[in-house]
Amino acid sequence: MSLKRIRGLVALLLTILFVTALSPIFVLVRLLLGRRAAAEGLGAWAASVVLRLSGVSVELRAPVVPLPERRVVYVSNHTSSIDLFVLLSLRLPRARFFMKRGAWVFPPGALVAVCVGTFFTVPQTYTEKRRKLFAAACEVLRKTGDAVYLSPEGTRVVSGGVGPFNKGAFHLAAALGAPMVPLYLEIPRAENPGKSWVMTRTKVIVHVLPEIDTSGWRPETAREHADHVRGVFQAFEAELAAPNQRAAA
Repeated sequence: MSLKRIRGLVALLLTILFVTALSPIFVLVRLLLGRRAAAEGLGAWAASVVLRLSGVSVELRAPVVPLPERRVVYVSNHTSSIDLFVLLSLRLPRARFFMKRGAWVFPPGALVAVCVGTFFTVPQTYTEKRRKLFAAACEVLRKTGDAVYLSPEGTRVVSGGVGPFNKGAFHLAAALGAPMVPLYLEIPRAENPGKSWVMTRTKVIVHVLPEIDTSGWRPETAREHADHVRGVFQAFEAELAAPNQRAAA
């Protein structure tokens, strides 16, 4: 076993112990100080600690920093287990998250997710349950004015490129009338752990792409909007790859 692999496994063990020990504190912060303190305060700090344990640094490239405090729908590509911690470390203003119910396989982590205001989803095959879950989440977001993050790919795509987009994020954006903010997570392919939780030293660059106006969107045309936004991600990915392709030519 390589030294790199051993370091990654040690970092993973420390992460599990750290999150487990911290989960009761998240409950207290949520009860005493509220959801935003749990997410943007304790949550962002904890995520940054986890990333540092594995030697992962994060750079945010955005036209405006900090990001504006208003209701938007954040979407991103999803290539790695790192993404979860990267997104929480960014302190996205007022942001809630969507996560698979399978996260409960690690109860301390799922408890942290509850404290930061996560909506838990079921697989795509449960169409009616998903519809009800998204409708309930939409009502919460309407009442609170919070922002929200979703991964349109629905799972980690490790084959390269941007995977097919599900319609949920686009139904939600249309129903809320909230602008969409695409986030492109750039992780060097050779250093990307993919579906593994064993992270390696790397640098993640989060590119905040131009905001997309959704005022003319309708839930029934969600597929059209999903395909359009996927094209935005693919175009940006090609733009990033162009300098390397020219250098190799």
